[in-house]
Amino acid sequence: MLDRRIAPAAYPVEKVLFPKPAQYTLANGIEVWVISAGEQEVFKFELTTKAGAIHSPLAGLAGMTASLMKRGTLSRSAQEIHQAFDFYGAFWDIQASLDHGTFTVYGLTKHFHSLIPLVREILQDATFPSEEVEKEIEIERQKTKLNWEKTSYAASQKFRAQVFQDDPYGRFTVAKDFDNLDQQTLINQYQLTWSSQKPVIFLSGKISEEQIAYLDQTIGQVSFSGTELQVHPLNATSKPIKIREEKEGSVQSSIRFGLPAISRTHPDYFQCSFMNTVLGGYFGSRLQKNIREDKGFTYGISSSLVPYPRGGYWVVGTDVNGENVEATLAEIKKEIIILQNDLIPSEELDIVKSYLMGSFTGELTQAFDIAEKVRVIQLDGLAPDFYDQFQDSIQNIQAQDIRNMAAKYLNLDLMHEVVVG
Repeated sequence: MLDRRIAPAAYPVEKVLFPKPAQYTLANGIEVWVISAGEQEVFKFELTTKAGAIHSPLAGLAGMTASLMKRGTLSRSAQEIHQAFDFYGAFWDIQASLDHGTFTVYGLTKHFHSLIPLVREILQDATFPSEEVEKEIEIERQKTKLNWEKTSYAASQKFRAQVFQDDPYGRFTVAKDFDNLDQQTLINQYQLTWSSQKPVIFLSGKISEEQIAYLDQTIGQVSFSGTELQVHPLNATSKPIKIREEKEGSVQSSIRFGLPAISRTHPDYFQCSFMNTVLGGYFGSRLQKNIREDKGFTYGISSSLVPYPRGGYWVVGTDVNGENVEATLAEIKKEIIILQNDLIPSEELDIVKSYLMGSFTGELTQAFDIAEKVRVIQLDGLAPDFYDQFQDSIQNIQAQDIRNMAAKYLNLDLMHEVVVG
């Protein structure tokens, strides 16, 4: 009889080869990357183009352009567009990040031929009706005011602004920025980006040659004839800055502590990412055990290595009572110094290896998740075997590597400190 008092034996998670996507090129030169897997008759369509904040001259313009593309075309009102997607049971959204704009559609495979023409229509014929522009701008203005009342939001925005001074990565939006946006400005941005920049498409789910052929007949016939927008080098600052901002009525203070860091293309990225996991990148991390469990200063604390195509940053984030701010910062610095000077115990090293390998293999069970990693490879210009290299790095990393990464990249003299609350 099975003795349930005895835990089953644990074994190392073995390497899993990353699935290779199929690649197609449409008649107009658009690359399509396809992960066809799963038994469910569903698909995820992602069209990504150069329509992010780095391709916008004004704060808030990229996001508002993406949002208002949904508010009307030459042949449909905002209500009619939403009703069309709803009729086919599809979820869809258009968003702009710092680097890219993305048009996403989730739907049933049997409705693929009905949904893709809607995408094409919005890409070609969005009209930005004046009444919708005014309404949406006011909604976003109020949302922005509310966001800035949250200490965590304010701290994150101000931290990124310090790390990326004088660069679009560091630009944030406040309520008054919406005064600079109007119908013509939005139309100009749409024409400069979404309707003229050649995108990349990522398609996943239950996909057949029939869907690819239909993409070629529809979006493959659209002319994206704009001059390709250039991506300028990142402007990051290494001069450390400390900000302490009081916010009346705040119960807690939000801390952001970090500095500029490397992107995925850097040869140290894998080892640096592993080091970050040890320090604060998972629930069993050193920061969690010290500052949450032992000290009780916070409900949660984490560190993150945030990679963008043009660069990145490393940051520790947490919310604490005001009287514990300095003690929390001292404990964060203490844990960094320990990591820089002492070798990680073999048992802890094995735990983090198992955690990372298990998390990664768990993310390869769904076509949609695999496609997201394919998207990262293509948009960041990574090697096709990037995730195979990632697994090799996890399995081969040594305690000395982690100590070296902490010493090399977590220079306490270069850290920015932002506290809002």
